[in-house]
Amino acid sequence: MLASLALAFLAAPSPAAPVKAAPMTVRVETAATADAAAQAWASDLRTALAARKDEFRPVKPGEAVELVVRIDSVTKGQAGASVMNGALVLGKTTKPFNLSYSGAAMPQAERLARNLRRLADQMKAAAK
Repeated sequence: MLASLALAFLAAPSPAAPVKAAPMTVRVETAATADAAAQAWASDLRTALAARKDEFRPVKPGEAVELVVRIDSVTKGQAGASVMNGALVLGKTTKPFNLSYSGAAMPQAERLARNLRRLADQMKAAAK
């Protein structure tokens, strides 16, 4: 009897999995006059976001963009660190940020890409 209960439990349909959010349209941009370091950061972030297909997809021409990541500048920080200054733009909400790092930008771009959906969702919730 116990074995049949265990089999019935295992065979029962599991509760519905949470609905996965659709990929958010995103655009990474820099000013036309941005220096090479800012352009490289934007390129690294685009690459990192492209790898996260379940969370983001590049905006297509003529399509409304949900999230804009603006890379404003990359400057020298303290103790040899670099500082990337940027902003997240979601609708009419703009949230400036800076990211201090040592070494190559790509690992930092990947870290930002990993956390970007959570940040965007927080911005959406705060705007309501």
